[in-house]
Amino acid sequence: AGCEGHGIEIMEIPARLAKRQAHEFKARMRLYNVRTNKLEIIHGDFLENPEIHSVLRQASVVLVNNYAFDSKLNQSLMQLFLDLEDGTQIISLRPFVPLDFKLSTRNAGSPESILRVKCYPYWSDCVSWTNNGGEYYIHTVDRSQLQRFFEQLP
Repeated sequence: AGCEGHGIEIMEIPARLAKRQAHEFKARMRLYNVRTNKLEIIHGDFLENPEIHSVLRQASVVLVNNYAFDSKLNQSLMQLFLDLEDGTQIISLRPFVPLDFKLSTRNAGSPESILRVKCYPYWSDCVSWTNNGGEYYIHTVDRSQLQRFFEQLP
């Protein structure tokens, strides 16, 4: 409640299903007399869609199901994360940043340098695509550690 929701899906059938779910959600909220804000589902490519880029700059939470993404696609996504405000949280199924990431002069210019990450478990039967448990990751945009790093350089 009190937030906007924006989603983008590149595959036609999942995009169509997401639009149906959004329609059903809005109908149920009207039935329950609960006011909702904007909810938008787009069939498209998040790397190419300028509207999504604009939405990301305003987001406080970003959910990315990157379970099947290759490293190139994850790196492209991280470039988009550079526009996120400090405090924005990115929830994903694969980490964008290694859990043992250490800031150094070699990687201080990388997108990883603005993200803190924590790993959390999910248990069996908690997600729709598998009965198995697993892990998810919450990344928080935090440029303060990068700022402190540069202030300490000679």
